[in-house]
Amino acid sequence: MVKRRKGFSATQSKITSRRLRTATLGTHVPRRSRGRMNADSVGFSSARKQKRAARGYVETILPNTSSGESASQFSRRVSRREFSHGIQRRARMRRLVAVVACVVLVAVVAAGVGTFAFFGSLDSKIGLKNSDASSALVAPKEAADAFYTLVAADLDPVGAANAQAGPDALALVRVDRAARSAVIVSVPATLQVQLKDGKPHQLRDAAVQEGDASLIKAVSNFAGVNVSHLVKIDAGGVASLVDGLGGVQVNVAEEVDDPAAGDVYLSPGEQTLDGKAALMFLRASNFSGGLQVQAANQRELLAALSLRLLDEGSLSFLSTLDKVGGSFGTDMGAKDALGLADALRGMDASTVKGALVPGYETTRDNVSYYVASTDAWSSMMELVKQGQDPVVEKKIASVDPASFTLTVRNGGGITGAAAQISQTLAGMGFKVEETGNTDTAAYAETLVIYKDGAFEPAAQTVVSALGLGRTVADAGFYTFDTDVLLVLGKDWKPSS
Repeated sequence: MVKRRKGFSATQSKITSRRLRTATLGTHVPRRSRGRMNADSVGFSSARKQKRAARGYVETILPNTSSGESASQFSRRVSRREFSHGIQRRARMRRLVAVVACVVLVAVVAAGVGTFAFFGSLDSKIGLKNSDASSALVAPKEAADAFYTLVAADLDPVGAANAQAGPDALALVRVDRAARSAVIVSVPATLQVQLKDGKPHQLRDAAVQEGDASLIKAVSNFAGVNVSHLVKIDAGGVASLVDGLGGVQVNVAEEVDDPAAGDVYLSPGEQTLDGKAALMFLRASNFSGGLQVQAANQRELLAALSLRLLDEGSLSFLSTLDKVGGSFGTDMGAKDALGLADALRGMDASTVKGALVPGYETTRDNVSYYVASTDAWSSMMELVKQGQDPVVEKKIASVDPASFTLTVRNGGGITGAAAQISQTLAGMGFKVEETGNTDTAAYAETLVIYKDGAFEPAAQTVVSALGLGRTVADAGFYTFDTDVLLVLGKDWKPSS
């Protein structure tokens, strides 16, 4: 028998036991009427709490667990489970991030490999084949420095009976990245140079007999500059390049109608040329101005092609290069070409200047040579090195026709030409002391040759009087005893 606490009556004990039974929530609690809640039979310390209990408000309900764990144990178990779930979520997130990173890495590597393969393919298309050019090329000291590129074009049709080996057109191009400008110097393929054998040769022979490196060195020595890049192209390449670009627009200064160059006729003025017409434009030489006009046409087309290639964004440039890359060969890689194109983008025709090497044509031992005028060439290259317009109009004052002596020779094979022109000049007051014929009738252009600089004004006076011809400084190829020699070419027409 359990003893009651002292001072705790039987009535109080019963009341307390009843309160505990009615306050316990569980399945063992006897059912009561649905209309009443057990709060009616529970004693509370205040009427307010009694009313709240009657309305069904319960502030604290301890968990009823089957395991019999305490509240603190339950709380720890739930916390451990939530912690475990957090760890699992973070692990899944790390795995997801790792997978995404791998996918991105694979994509980057694939893109890099694809880009590398693309540029490698372009390099293969535009690279020089079987060339020793690299041994003669000299890179500029600084990336931003102006540099020189040699362009060599073989314009003869494949298998042509009268085709000459080696390039037919050459151009030394000064490219200035900072100024976004270019100067094109036309170098005749027949320019007289000395090769390793010490004998005079046409410039084109350097490439034929000794290779690209010899050609580059010959031009470099002649111009007094380092050549950094070489571009080679042939007739088929010109046509493919022009057609691949959708044609190029040029200004035809003088009508082109040369049966020896092709069957295309070009009228003067602005027009767009396709590949076939472009070749005609480059080859034609039967102009009144001779080599001067032909060289100007070649510079015009070269500038138009270059500007057309630059007139595109980087992606379009690479796409075009991929499409026409097999049309030409160069030592420059695709990435370097793209970098140069980006640096020069924005150039226009006004920033491209050019001129022909000053000199004259002559024939010796049945071989045609172009001889540069030393002083004039030196002056021109000084302007080229500064990026200036190389064309300088030099005005030479006329002199008294009777102040110098003159020899007249027929170099065009026109019967009676020397006698007829001598009479005309004598009537103008010139002192003609000798007439005759040249050894060969191979002169297409009339030349007025002077022995030294003192007689250059005299030679210019002859040209002005005839309205025909070009003054040339004697380089020891002509024999005459007078102050000036007049060689009539096929461009002279006898008066009726």
